[in-house]
Amino acid sequence: MAPYSSTSGDEPVAVYPRKMADELTILTERDGDRGWSFEVARVGERETISTMTLGWADYDWWSPDGRDTPSAVALAVVTVFRRALEAVDGSPLPERFDASVVRRRIGGGDELISRQLGRGR
Repeated sequence: MAPYSSTSGDEPVAVYPRKMADELTILTERDGDRGWSFEVARVGERETISTMTLGWADYDWWSPDGRDTPSAVALAVVTVFRRALEAVDGSPLPERFDASVVRRRIGGGDELISRQLGRGR
């Protein structure tokens, strides 16, 4: 894991690859006014395939005690969403999406994310 780069606003607060079981990685984490934005890529590549936003409300729902980093929650969301899309019709991740889409569109999405984070809900 590369070192953190601390800045605020629209600048990256963390730039590091973090591998997922599905061969995706989070390239950047940006802090914003209402939460975070993450750039997702395939492992070993630097080209972004998707950008996901994660609002504070959803972060607090999935990590109520704050023990999970925003990037860990983002990885869980991306993993669950990608698996659901592949199961339905093989669609790739959208170019841009908000993490709340998983809560709205995937039955049991909250529980799947909790499991991905290592606990049940």
